[in-house]
Amino acid sequence: MSKLLRTGPFDVALRAAIRSSRLSLERIQHRLRARGTPVSITALSYWQSGRRRPERPDSLVALRELEDVLGVPDGALSTLLGPPKPRGRNREEPSAPTLATLWSDNASAAGLLSRLDTSADGHLTRLSQHDVLEIDSAGKQRSLRVRQLVQAERNGVDRWVTVFDNAGSGVAPPNINASHGCTLGQTLSDHRNGVVAAELLFDHCLEKGETALLEYEITHGPNGLVGTEQDHTYSRRFRLPVREYLVELWFDPDNPPAHCESFTARPDGSELGTAKPMSIDPRGRTHAVALDFGLGAFCVRWQPVQPTPRPNGVPGLASRPPAALAQRLR
Repeated sequence: MSKLLRTGPFDVALRAAIRSSRLSLERIQHRLRARGTPVSITALSYWQSGRRRPERPDSLVALRELEDVLGVPDGALSTLLGPPKPRGRNREEPSAPTLATLWSDNASAAGLLSRLDTSADGHLTRLSQHDVLEIDSAGKQRSLRVRQLVQAERNGVDRWVTVFDNAGSGVAPPNINASHGCTLGQTLSDHRNGVVAAELLFDHCLEKGETALLEYEITHGPNGLVGTEQDHTYSRRFRLPVREYLVELWFDPDNPPAHCESFTARPDGSELGTAKPMSIDPRGRTHAVALDFGLGAFCVRWQPVQPTPRPNGVPGLASRPPAALAQRLR
């Protein structure tokens, strides 16, 4: 981290300092408020993601307090800002990539997204995301259940757009079933490449500051997700920061994997840092958590073992949560 504090860039150095402090954004916000320099969690998320940076006088004062809260030398972060950016109609502000850009490595997904209305996506704060992935005795992904909480940053936000990528397996795209807080809108599929993009329409248009709790399921055919490198890998892409991301893996308790780990990746798919092992409990379940994560992908992978036949000769399956399927998702 000391090198980043000398060389920057600002957002990368700030993320490293926050990780090193082991403080959540909520705790940082609380400490800054106690010092008389309040900063919103959204602003802190934008600063560390590179989408925004502190420029107003009150933000610069808060940044000096933030350096003390994070335990870095005075001025270490402030000096990385450089000169103020030009104001006015011609100024260029950093922004998150578009949804299509986030999927630039997949022409099929990008093409489907270009045909959907994704204008609401940048006006939703990601508060929490919870994925439950079911994996059978052979190590194959069987179902995915998703629960997410978002908050509108403006009036009139009415949808979430999701993408599922089978990684070109040749298997038909899965079905997406809305179960709570939303209904399925326009759905576009590319059967050849195993990609589906869909609108999840909120029960009503949100007012600024209003939250929406969505639950939906993704279901495959009887053979699950097979025949691709994604068989034993699951990842979720984040275009904007999410305050809390929780991913659960439910394995067959009689046939747990030989190894399971989590890791993060850049938008281009290249891995970041060191993978972290995940311990599996006696019920065959494990989980990983990421706080204030984004831009990038949070991923898990596992190494299956040969299934142990049941007495009737049929390999066992993990007990099912409410059905839903697997993927490379956003």
